[in-house]
Amino acid sequence: MKILLNTTTLTIGGALQLATSLIREALRRPSDIEWHLAMSRPVYDQVRQFHPSPIPRATVFEQSPARSSDARKRLRELEATIRPDCIFTPYGPTYVQFAAPHLMGAANPWVAHADIHAYQVMGFPFEWLQTFVLSIYRGYWFRKAEMLTVETEYVRQGYHLRVGTPLPRIAVVPNTCGQHYLQHQGLRPYPKPGKRIRILCFAAPYKHKRVDIASHVAAELTARRPELDFEFVTTIAEGDPMVSRMKESAKALGVGSRINNLGVVPVVAGPSLYESCDICFMPTVLECFSATYPEAMAMGLPIVTTDLGFLRDVCQDAALYFPPNNSRIAAERILELLGSESLWNRLIMAGKRVLRGLPTASERFRMYVQLLKQMRKTPEQASPLTHLPHHNRSSDSRMDAGI
Repeated sequence: MKILLNTTTLTIGGALQLATSLIREALRRPSDIEWHLAMSRPVYDQVRQFHPSPIPRATVFEQSPARSSDARKRLRELEATIRPDCIFTPYGPTYVQFAAPHLMGAANPWVAHADIHAYQVMGFPFEWLQTFVLSIYRGYWFRKAEMLTVETEYVRQGYHLRVGTPLPRIAVVPNTCGQHYLQHQGLRPYPKPGKRIRILCFAAPYKHKRVDIASHVAAELTARRPELDFEFVTTIAEGDPMVSRMKESAKALGVGSRINNLGVVPVVAGPSLYESCDICFMPTVLECFSATYPEAMAMGLPIVTTDLGFLRDVCQDAALYFPPNNSRIAAERILELLGSESLWNRLIMAGKRVLRGLPTASERFRMYVQLLKQMRKTPEQASPLTHLPHHNRSSDSRMDAGI
């Protein structure tokens, strides 16, 4: 069986991490599948950190099909050359109509369930209109796939209602963290008095991630606890406009020293980053399922995040929640967490419990393979995975680690 794994449109964020994880699984697991890899340059660079030898059957795209007609043409020509049984795009849309049956990951929250909280971060009226029209256009391309995969039931219902894809053609394959996080699991100890508190905001510079709110939360924390030694750790490329805006805001608020931007952190360095921090802070107002949550759970960091239905669906009781775009209450939640060792430990252990209910990277990979093999028969015969089957996490984890 030939499968073309298409990651040509992925460049930053959680999608890049998922693509890297899937390709690692495809490369290291002997099977009856002949994998062909169409990769963006950032995906290729990340995979090379885990797989230094030449990557078999890999084609690197310097331009994204989302922006380049030449790249779209090249992707169609690659399909014609390989003649795969199926095409798998972990995160769509691809903006290409393939001849082979196409399994497409649908994790664009603007298409699935964007609401007023998300649109408030966009400029009115031009960004509003542009985002709305682009979401309709992307929905058009999502409808072209024979089957969609989503990461939660909440998102499944959103794509059904907003895009019009029938529910039997939408499979739920939960997201998770990479195997390298599960191999480095830990428990962050409750901070000792006088310790500098490092608050990690591990996110790409999308407006809806609201990383820029960190400067305002820092000002609120300083006003309430002037003696508190803390810093927000962000991971945005230096030179990105969001970095300059955030630093200018922090300087104006008198908390310039509280923002520590590390720049882009490679996937392989993720566990070390979490180990160096104390709290995972996610002020996002729009997600399908961010890998940051299971990563933080694996590394044993308590989570403070936004109080929205799709995030409670992911984190359950493993987080403290604050209203969207509310820096004052966000600061109060952080101080509440720092003021209670029992709350700190309860959130961490709740995160471990939520994590146990998610698949490992290898289990998730097998779920995708099962769908692809079903689609090889015909898309109509494929039965969607609408729930997570029981996992023997202990034995799977030992196998995945090579023990």
